[in-house]
Amino acid sequence: MNIIDEVKAKDDVMSEEKQKDIFFTLLNGKDVTEEIETSRGKFTVRFPKQKDLIAIERRIAFMRGGIAASCFSESANYALEKVAYLDICVIGGEAWFEKLKQNNSFSWGDMPDTNFVDEVFVKAWTFRAKVQEDFVRDERKADTTASDESNVSEDVGNGLFSGVAASAKRD
Repeated sequence: MNIIDEVKAKDDVMSEEKQKDIFFTLLNGKDVTEEIETSRGKFTVRFPKQKDLIAIERRIAFMRGGIAASCFSESANYALEKVAYLDICVIGGEAWFEKLKQNNSFSWGDMPDTNFVDEVFVKAWTFRAKVQEDFVRDERKADTTASDESNVSEDVGNGLFSGVAASAKRD
């Protein structure tokens, strides 16, 4: 067992490059948001972190009332996912929406227009996908050289992986 000093955040400022990097921005407690335009006004959505995705799943489970997901149709499960996702990721909007949000029991499940819910969900999910894409390493920077196969024996262990070659090239 090792005893070490408590790990504390450094006081030094991150480099300019890291400050512009969305990954490090999110790690440092900031949110990445975007304003989306809908048929009923503008809304602010945020990129969900892993803890938000867990909260969405917990919210879905709560909305199912303890009933297994397999007891619901695919469309019902998808409807629950949309509502839970929007409940967590939509953080601002038009005055009418802000007034509704003041009521702590408000949920996107209360929206009477399912087409509107679909519209907001698609735009919020598109934003999420765009940010997630920024995390993917740029193909031009990826190492595409083949691995050094000269030191690898033909059979490894019981031969289970015989004839398998490695490559650093991405599909």
